Amino acid sequence: MRKFLLPVALVAALAWSSVAPAADPYLPVFEAMDTDASPVTVDAAGVSGRWMLVVVDGGLPSARRFLDALGSKNERFGSNVVVLVLGTAEQFDALRLSYARLGEVSWLRAHSPALLGTLGLTGVPARIALHPDGRIAARRAGLGLSPDEVARHVRTWAGSRVAEENGHVQ
Repeated sequence: MRKFLLPVALVAALAWSSVAPAADPYLPVFEAMDTDASPVTVDAAGVSGRWMLVVVDGGLPSARRFLDALGSKNERFGSNVVVLVLGTAEQFDALRLSYARLGEVSWLRAHSPALLGTLGLTGVPARIALHPDGRIAARRAGLGLSPDEVARHVRTWAGSRVAEENGHVQ
């Protein structure tokens, strides 16, 4: 009898787990600080169209490697790319000033590493592709296979413009 009940219990457990509710497909609302150090609530209402949330830790060398990869094709991004820096005000300002060449990206700062769990991330750097209504289309963590892979993912989802050598944008 036990030989019969164990497989039945396993099948029942697998069937139950396959219909268990999935994680929330929407970006949770969270609070960060803008470039003026004013608190802002981040949600889909602040950005029109498809957008990308890029999350880096300002205290790790991977933040600069990731942002270098993002700008590796001399691309400029619009305000539909939001860079969220975890760290101090000094780290935030240093990255924002060093990577102004990325274009009109929106810069935000959060000081709590607990935000990673809120966003459903296991590490940084990370990027979250979002639909206009805040539904999450994709989450990716890490530097990617190459700098081109990072830029291509952001470019494909959020779009970009290539800067000419004289500094003008196409």
